[in-house]
Amino acid sequence: MNLPVYSFVELSPCYVRDADQENSEFSQANLPSDLPFPKSSTSASLAAQMVVSKFIDHIPTHRFIKQFERQGVYLKNTTLIDLQKRTADKLSILYDTLTQKIQQSNYLQIDESTIKVMGTGKKGKPHQGYMWYYLDPKAKLLSIHYASGRDRKYLKEHLHNFSGYAQTDGYKAYDYFDQTTTITQLNCWAHARRYFFEAHKGGDKRALEAVNLIGQLYELEKSLKEESNPKIIYQQRQKYALPVINTLFEWAKKLTVLPKSQLGKAIHYLLNREKGLRMYLTDGKLLIDNNPIENKIRPLAIGRKNYMFAGNEEGAKQAAMFYAFFATAKMNDIEPFEWLKSTLEKIDDQPINKIEELLPVK
Repeated sequence: MNLPVYSFVELSPCYVRDADQENSEFSQANLPSDLPFPKSSTSASLAAQMVVSKFIDHIPTHRFIKQFERQGVYLKNTTLIDLQKRTADKLSILYDTLTQKIQQSNYLQIDESTIKVMGTGKKGKPHQGYMWYYLDPKAKLLSIHYASGRDRKYLKEHLHNFSGYAQTDGYKAYDYFDQTTTITQLNCWAHARRYFFEAHKGGDKRALEAVNLIGQLYELEKSLKEESNPKIIYQQRQKYALPVINTLFEWAKKLTVLPKSQLGKAIHYLLNREKGLRMYLTDGKLLIDNNPIENKIRPLAIGRKNYMFAGNEEGAKQAAMFYAFFATAKMNDIEPFEWLKSTLEKIDDQPINKIEELLPVK
């Protein structure tokens, strides 16, 4: 027996007739009023399940279809692609609100990661695009934007009128912040430590001095983990971290190394970013490294291994939106499926001046 294959449009009408009247005509019943998509019987629950399965559980669309086949429901790939688009369109106003809140922050951690996108490169070959991550670690908000490149122009576009601290790794595009009067750049001690660790691992015992000194900085941060008062954190860093950092830079400036050696590269990174590495000492609200935002990139890395690439740039932008919402939900201990289902059901009736209340935050 051939079972039907359903498309988005085919699922939309709902027909009923009186079971006691054999010759009665079919009539079209009214759709429930709480369905999120016009002229469709697709529920918020199904849309949420599909999106969560893809962007949290990293299940590609064809595997999601197989799951439904086991229950006797046959869906087209185009049906789910359309459903993802409709869901993204529905949430676009909320995504804009999230982006605006990020731009209004005064402290962001910034990083970028790659994603392959079809339809933009040579025929049959994917283009390497980039997901730009903007994290407010204090407010527990994350905004992600897809861009076709890695140039500093995307920073200007995404950040708009942002003013405050920007914490980054050593990628040259972030040198743009040094050219502004409204943004102060911080650098990441985890990256500095990584270079020295690799040099020591490569056999240069001199690198152990830096590894141990940076380790003392992290021991202090560990002891301050439960401290919420920025003033106390500032005082403790000035008392204990500042002397260690002074010792480290004095040691590095006196050391004679080959520039292209692993230790030479570690020294270059350290000295070239001395101002940015010291900056976290000036304010107890600032963090020592960029590790929080690097952790937010992991779901994208897992997703790349499963679904390989985005079908087009529009799909990449949708992915950026969903990853941003779900990472924000995770930081705020909000269950993603229930949040997305509830939001799809409410958003059409939510007053525009209260749209922020739908964000996955506490």
